[in-house]
Amino acid sequence: MRSYLLVSVFIALCAMNLTAQRASFFYQANSVQTEIFYKQWQAYALQKPKIPLQFVTEKGSECAFDGFGFNGMPQFLCTCNNLDAAKTLGTEQLWSGGSLGLNLSGVGINKLGIWDGGTVRATHRELFGRVWVIDSTGAQSAHSTQVAGNMIAGGILANARGMSNQAQLRSWNFTNDNAEIIAAAPDLLLSNHSYASATAWQFIGNNWYWYGDSSLNTTRDWKFGYYDNRSRIWDSVLFQNPYYLIVKAAGNDRGSGVAANTTHYYWNGTAWALTNTTRDTVGPYDCISTFGNAKNILTIGAVNVIPNGFSGPASVSILSFSSWGPTDDGRIKPDLVGASGVIFTTTSTHDSAYANLGGTSMSAPNVTGSLLLLQQYYHQLKGKYMLGASLKALAIHTANRCKAGVGPDYECGWGLPNISKAALCLKDSVYNTLLETQINNLDSFGLDVYYTTGDTLRATLAYTDYAGITAAPAYNDTSLKLVNDLDMRLLNMSGNAVVFPFVLNPANPALPASTGDNKRDNVEQLYSTSLPTGRYKIVVKHKANLRLNLPQKFSLVVSGAPLYNPALPVTWLNLQGEQHAWNEVLINFACAQEINAKEFVVEYSTDAQNFVSVGTVASKSTNSFAVSRYAFIHQISLGTPVICYYRIKQIDLDGHFTYSQVIAVSVEIDWRINSITPNPFTANFNVSISASKSVQLYFELYNLLGQNKMSFTEGLNQDKIIPIDASTLESGVYILMISEIGSDRNYRKKLIKQ
Repeated sequence: MRSYLLVSVFIALCAMNLTAQRASFFYQANSVQTEIFYKQWQAYALQKPKIPLQFVTEKGSECAFDGFGFNGMPQFLCTCNNLDAAKTLGTEQLWSGGSLGLNLSGVGINKLGIWDGGTVRATHRELFGRVWVIDSTGAQSAHSTQVAGNMIAGGILANARGMSNQAQLRSWNFTNDNAEIIAAAPDLLLSNHSYASATAWQFIGNNWYWYGDSSLNTTRDWKFGYYDNRSRIWDSVLFQNPYYLIVKAAGNDRGSGVAANTTHYYWNGTAWALTNTTRDTVGPYDCISTFGNAKNILTIGAVNVIPNGFSGPASVSILSFSSWGPTDDGRIKPDLVGASGVIFTTTSTHDSAYANLGGTSMSAPNVTGSLLLLQQYYHQLKGKYMLGASLKALAIHTANRCKAGVGPDYECGWGLPNISKAALCLKDSVYNTLLETQINNLDSFGLDVYYTTGDTLRATLAYTDYAGITAAPAYNDTSLKLVNDLDMRLLNMSGNAVVFPFVLNPANPALPASTGDNKRDNVEQLYSTSLPTGRYKIVVKHKANLRLNLPQKFSLVVSGAPLYNPALPVTWLNLQGEQHAWNEVLINFACAQEINAKEFVVEYSTDAQNFVSVGTVASKSTNSFAVSRYAFIHQISLGTPVICYYRIKQIDLDGHFTYSQVIAVSVEIDWRINSITPNPFTANFNVSISASKSVQLYFELYNLLGQNKMSFTEGLNQDKIIPIDASTLESGVYILMISEIGSDRNYRKKLIKQ
């Protein structure tokens, strides 16, 4: 009876919370899912079970009842037990004062969520005012507060600063998470889930429990690598909410075990029973459990923090407990790794409490909080957010390798995120391309690029697939979980495939990646550094029919090979001008593409309407897809206004031409020649000069033999017309030189006397 009353209070609190939730966020947890879950919760509570509804393991993991599983075994979710973390990922370079100058903090973004083993201490001084506790059914949790701090702590203590230190966070207890995720997904960009299914060995109440099932395998837990019902639900949620991405801790099970013949409890099909059967130690491969194997999420393993930042694969140390893949069907898991070891972050003891913690529970949130900054930056650049598949592709595309070889592995997936590199990838849209598009049934997609030998071509494809089929529990069910299988290849202009995507071999998981037909993953990557210079095509196709014959959205990130566009003879990167000397303007311009190019003509105007040529620069290469930079100096004086206008005329070998944009350059000159008229002259000519300060000018007139035919000094401090009598000079060509006394400033002009 007492258990029943406790559960009734628990459900009542949930109902109260849902009412407040509707008022604040205009959604509520899925009622059908909620009803099923709490009926199971109530039924378990009434059994007066040996394992309580909630407990804490010897490692400090917080666990809670999660319904009944295979053979009626009660299931549990358990938590997987900040400045150095930011440096490990390069996230601090995006912050205010960071090397990229982006000043990103997540400010104003209320699309970040957390599901965890209790309530975040929202009053903590590092979190105050930025945490919305939506599901307050659990007590304040140290683990939840630690994870939240990893993501969004304000940085009152610099070492505790979260990745997105001004973002807002919505907090849920992981009890009944599926129903809540379904409801909240349309309004989220990212959520962190640092918990996993109870698996293998658990030490509860001074007793060991083995969470495998002897009817499926007597020595190894079948749940490792298994695509379960929650995996299916999460994949479905992300498919229906394409801007949302779930980030999940891989778990800390690798290496766990007990000595041979240790007495422990196991589930005999109806109850917990004692045995001393010897079971295997977990791992080293195939030890990511259940919903960590979902296709569309990001599953994060753990490496030691790198306080001085990534400096090559040798600087990466995978933590001994971090769970490795593959999934049972051979997919690449984890997807990435994050920073862990000893992480200084917030905790729940009081409002200014901190703690040092590790585990994949810490590596996942520093990735989650960092990815939010990339969404913020993309929104600044494009006015919209990325698809979840785009964010996943970008993080994988720019990740640092954990090992010396190229390609993914089953230990740290695609590597350690490089958040600064990802931001630069978004910023430089010439060398990097991010596409969000779709492929129709029985169709293909092609993208032409131009590759230069020695560059690093990398293309990463990712897409949010339909939910896979959840098979009956089995040990190592290898049936493929992909529904729509997209394939990517790099073709030469003869139509031959020259680069295939990376593949791994689940039958021998320690082998390095090779290339071939990837039939397992909804992420594929092409990589090459040794192709001949030339034009290539990235092609995306699909196997069989797409589900329901409907289009499949996908995201593609390409680096190291700019897009090939034969319609444009030149792709302008920039055009800049500045005053170089008292009478010179330096023009700098750069091109990312030149096709059939001959030369560039620099044109000048005083009114931005009528342009004249002032010089020519030869093209560095007739055909090039590398960045070419040019410089030209325009010597100014005659009629120079305060503002000068410039444009570049690019001329092809066939005579066709295109223009750049027009730029304006401010020019400050103490004195300038407005005009010299007439020229040619017969006897006299006039020099019109403007001066902004008092100057002494020295005039000299030379013939072509270098003989000085006239010289005098003239002082001025305003506009003045100076008449010059040259009536006694012979007809011919003369050079007029005007120099500022006490300065190297001078002006020369050719004159003709008739």
